[in-house]
Amino acid sequence: MFNSELNKLRENEDIESVRQIFFDNMDNIQEYKEQIHMLIKFSKENKLKRSEAWGYYFLGCYNFEIYNYEAAVRNFLTSYNIFEKLNNKHETPYPCKGLTKTYCRLGQFKLANEWALKGMTFCEETGNEEAIVLFLINTGINYIQMKDYSKAKEIFESIKRMNLDLTSRQGISYMISMAEIEINIGSLDKGLTIIDELQTQSYNHANESKILKLKAMALAKKGHYEAAEEYYINSLNISEDHGLIYEKCFTILELSKLYTVVENYKRATELLDETTTISLTYKLKTILNESYYLAYEIYKRQKLTDIALEYLEKHMKIKDEMYDYEQNQLIVKMKLKSTKLEAEQYKELYNRTELLSTIGQKIISNLNISSIINIIKDEINKLLKADYFGIAIYDSEKDQSTYYFTKENLQVTETLKYSNEDTFGNYCIKNKEDIIIGNKLKEYSNYLKKAPRMIGGFSDEDKVSSLIYTPMIINDRVVGAMSIQSTKENLYNKDDLNILKILANYTAIAVENAIMYKKIEDIATCDNLTKFYNKMEILKLGDLIYEKHKNKKHNFSVIMMDLDNFKVVNDTYGHIYGDTALSLVAEAISKCIRSSDYIGRFGGDEFLLICPGTGLSEALDIAERIRSTVEKKLFSLGDGIYVSLTLSLGVHQSDDRDECFIDVLKRADQYLYLAKDTDRNIVICK
Repeated sequence: MFNSELNKLRENEDIESVRQIFFDNMDNIQEYKEQIHMLIKFSKENKLKRSEAWGYYFLGCYNFEIYNYEAAVRNFLTSYNIFEKLNNKHETPYPCKGLTKTYCRLGQFKLANEWALKGMTFCEETGNEEAIVLFLINTGINYIQMKDYSKAKEIFESIKRMNLDLTSRQGISYMISMAEIEINIGSLDKGLTIIDELQTQSYNHANESKILKLKAMALAKKGHYEAAEEYYINSLNISEDHGLIYEKCFTILELSKLYTVVENYKRATELLDETTTISLTYKLKTILNESYYLAYEIYKRQKLTDIALEYLEKHMKIKDEMYDYEQNQLIVKMKLKSTKLEAEQYKELYNRTELLSTIGQKIISNLNISSIINIIKDEINKLLKADYFGIAIYDSEKDQSTYYFTKENLQVTETLKYSNEDTFGNYCIKNKEDIIIGNKLKEYSNYLKKAPRMIGGFSDEDKVSSLIYTPMIINDRVVGAMSIQSTKENLYNKDDLNILKILANYTAIAVENAIMYKKIEDIATCDNLTKFYNKMEILKLGDLIYEKHKNKKHNFSVIMMDLDNFKVVNDTYGHIYGDTALSLVAEAISKCIRSSDYIGRFGGDEFLLICPGTGLSEALDIAERIRSTVEKKLFSLGDGIYVSLTLSLGVHQSDDRDECFIDVLKRADQYLYLAKDTDRNIVICK
């Protein structure tokens, strides 16, 4: 039958009957691989371009269903290019729809939205309202995947206002999406009402699995963990029984989140191992990305910092790969016709894109902010003309931005409170807006109420005329801004802005990675309560300092200190107030020591201070300064509780009798306990 339908195409390329065979079996398209290849081969042999375009479209659908998403993208792009050459605006939306859906699965949300918009444009030109609805549904689902639920809700509500008759399939997709939105914005009862209505209707196995998963999510958010677990397992069973790999992985991920909430970390990590194994096999990078990050969070909670770091690095690597894929797809879109001038333009554009990609790789593989800035500073003039280059990194916790500006070999750093709005950088960060100016003196008022405060440190900074600022954004959250500036007037245009935006995207990822990496490193090396080094780290530093001073035949000093009668504070007020007292004492000690000193929390209320290159006399002065400062302070623990505290301190200067750092430490510790056994609140050195 299929062969006879193909043969009819020779006489009249009316593809409708062939198309309908595939459309009628779309839920089982993976069973039609042979027929799809027959259609493509037959179309090529008989030069039937329209039929060939449909063949590649259905091959894309096939590859999508078997989770070969990158192949699906290639197939849909081939289909699109053929339809475009035929100027077939009525059928071009089909590969656009395929690309929208596939890019969404790949986590390439920007590309997915671009193709949805392109498809809707064709539909508007041809008056295809039914297809517009389909694109709107896919775009709404895309925003759900991006976790931008307010935008997703806006799109689905616009579909409702259009008052169109949805097909049964579209209606189910609409309701499932609305349920997911309501659950994620906290309207749990609304979400559950939609799910109850859905469960009275007929749908395929994939939707059945989704509905059960959504019910589990709502119940989990309500705190009904056992019921939620049961629904997750039911959803999982359906996806396993029917080979729904993507749904299975997503459900496992959500179930892992549930086990994390109830602190069943063992089961959570077992499930994550399962979903990462499957996701690696099928290259499900969005699920891998979330799974690695959840594993990082779980191990971080358990203080297993080495394992947490491994998963953080895997998470960052996947993010980088996803970003690289997006950049490569943007290169694919850069198509210019074959005139000599256009070919030269294409070559220049391609070379520039290659350079951007190379610089981007250098940036995102770096976990040090100063190094990131130096990389861009060294490369920026290969892409853009700039007398000054700078980035601002926004710290939401401290509500401040730190600016790093460079000119030639000079770098200036300055930190400004975010509330200070008289800078272009803060305007850019606050409003998430690009700034492009050709004459600073004439145009600054478009953005600021008064003349901008420039970052100090350059003798000719007031000569800046042209400038661009663009925000650095991760998941709709601003992490900073990037700027290029020149003393020349009207130097920059939109093309320059677009190049800087790509660099800013790379840098935003790198900055986020660097900050996250620093936080996990801090967990591994610092005591969370006092912000001092932990015991293991201060001992490592002690060993290094001992070896360094021994080789150079220099001395250093060690101060051991212990709070007097601190147990009374814990017994009287409880450990929460005791912890507050410890952190306040640590803060007081920090103000008494030098930037060259190293301090760590050695035990419960014991601290170890190492003073490199410091003799006994100077170390005694530091110890007495600490003792006196703590003694004079009245520490407010909150809730009207005030306590006075004192410290006993033992001081020792390293000498020839000390064969290792532990020997230095032991002697300081002996003097500390001598102080504790006498009057307390004193400094003893022998």
